[in-house]
Amino acid sequence: MQDMLGHAYRHGYAVGAFGVVNWNVLEGVIAAAEKMRAPIILSISKAYPGTDTIESLARAVTEMGHRATIPVTFQVEIESDPAGAEAAIDMGCCGIVFNASSKLLPENVALTQKVVALAAPLGVLVVGRVGLIETGQEDELVDASGNGATTPPEAKYYVDRTGVGCLAVSVSRICSGGSSKYNFTRLSKINQAVGIPLGIHGSAGYTDDQMRRMIGFGAAKINYSAPLLDIAAERIRNNVTAGALGYAATVAGVREAVQLETERCIQVWGSSGRAAEVLQQCRARKSFAPRAEKTV
Repeated sequence: MQDMLGHAYRHGYAVGAFGVVNWNVLEGVIAAAEKMRAPIILSISKAYPGTDTIESLARAVTEMGHRATIPVTFQVEIESDPAGAEAAIDMGCCGIVFNASSKLLPENVALTQKVVALAAPLGVLVVGRVGLIETGQEDELVDASGNGATTPPEAKYYVDRTGVGCLAVSVSRICSGGSSKYNFTRLSKINQAVGIPLGIHGSAGYTDDQMRRMIGFGAAKINYSAPLLDIAAERIRNNVTAGALGYAATVAGVREAVQLETERCIQVWGSSGRAAEVLQQCRARKSFAPRAEKTV
């Protein structure tokens, strides 16, 4: 995952980290990446609807990755408990999205350091977060937590002390005259300060042109889950409205709908056709066995 994102960062495109919750979504995402010859990140999380237990899903993701002819890696999104990193590593992931951004900066740094210490020796990249991730909320909602949009100095402070391989940041909104725009100058300064791939989370609130601008300012990984689930849900609703009976008829077309949206994202984000060059310069994930169970 580190090699994949490094290549995207150096060459000015972004890899999609697509959230998968079941086999239909997984197959649709992989089929899109195969067709577009694009590198891909598969993302799993207990926070996704219906995925309280993700170990079986991790095995399915790994199996599909082994079958694919394009570069595939997968990440596990966890919250602020470093113990979750151990479980993610045992699933064989290549990346951990660790989110302690709701903590004060020194505590966020200390917690992230623990996760990097666990993951780095095994070649697992850690995606850290600093500052709140905005998804279209009003500024006052962002400020209410006590942490605002990411600043370049705090981003550098965090990266220098944690050793994360990718930084998820927020892009602050500027409101004037009843309209909103995003502070891309801040994103550019963060990129200059940290010099590592940036991650965009909560991407559903941005237009394609805004995403392209962020990629130009260092965004190399884009998390994309809620829109895929919305598309799948819409397809199911349409099937039911049309009188579908039984499970197969109810979910018919979900895979194809997910595939089309994934293909669109891959095209917009610039990763289409990059598979061969990424395969040439990426190392395979290290093989490692889960740690032995602790005994008391």
